[in-house]
Amino acid sequence: MILEFKVDELSVQSAWLRTLYDLIEELNCKCQTFMEEKYNTNRNCFAPVRVVKISGSNLMLGWLKLRMERYNHFVDSLNSQEVFSTSFFDEDDEKND
Repeated sequence: MILEFKVDELSVQSAWLRTLYDLIEELNCKCQTFMEEKYNTNRNCFAPVRVVKISGSNLMLGWLKLRMERYNHFVDSLNSQEVFSTSFFDEDDEKND
């Protein structure tokens, strides 16, 4: 089975690509990457498109596809929020109080 991702280089963050390549390596799948140039109607210019073809077992590619869909959902949910904050709690400080 072959899974193919076409990635618009102008709109995708490098962290997304790094995550994809890390998962490919972790799952021991084979990857072939090449570049195409397509016309981007949103920006009215030609833009590079990275084509990533991944081959492996059905189970591994299914898992990879699921993980990338979840990652996309996570990134989209963060992009829709104007403010992103985190909180850290130290259990030792709470015990001393």
